[in-house]
Amino acid sequence: MGSVIFDFDSTLVPSESLEEVLARAGGLSDTEREEIREITAAGMDGRLSFEDSLRMRLGIASPSLAEVTAVAHELATSPSAGAPELVTALHDAGHQVWIVSGGLREMLEAMGSALGIPRLRIHGVTAQWTPAGTLEAIAPDCGFAISKVEGLSRLGPAFARPAIGVGDGATDLALRTAGFVDKFVAYTEHALRPSVVAGADATAASMADLDEVLERLLT
Repeated sequence: MGSVIFDFDSTLVPSESLEEVLARAGGLSDTEREEIREITAAGMDGRLSFEDSLRMRLGIASPSLAEVTAVAHELATSPSAGAPELVTALHDAGHQVWIVSGGLREMLEAMGSALGIPRLRIHGVTAQWTPAGTLEAIAPDCGFAISKVEGLSRLGPAFARPAIGVGDGATDLALRTAGFVDKFVAYTEHALRPSVVAGADATAASMADLDEVLERLLT
């Protein structure tokens, strides 16, 4: 039995979830929307730390809980093609499936519920909401608001080995460098980042490709 640790954005789903939420924020100019996209790309390419990327994007627009919930539902019902089948096959084979992401927990848990992934195997950014549903702050003790490595370092999750990381960004590749995963697969269906591919043990351009790669790496 092993573990597969999935990224969420541009991996389990075709888009960047926070970008989707912020795009709904009222009063944003086209320039601000483009700035959010550029900040997201810089973070995923490793040109900007995730902590700075998150802070800068939320400084431009803050989502409401209603907006987050709506997007969470949409993404949970439209995952990357083949993702539900692959997760089911991994569970049937006795492997653990995790979601580790810089996305908001509301997003991740909606997808986890749809895919049958237990909440205790879902880790991401915890937001604090006011009674009116506006964003108050990111939980001060949330390591995932700094980086995935920081978040997992504080939790010390017991991944069954071998542990295989799957994702599209520099923050995902960092889990391999830090030793949280034994192998890293660059998922390129929705975003191909040359620096991430260069550091990966394997690549997959679809969930069908990923199925074949994982069958090899998990044995």
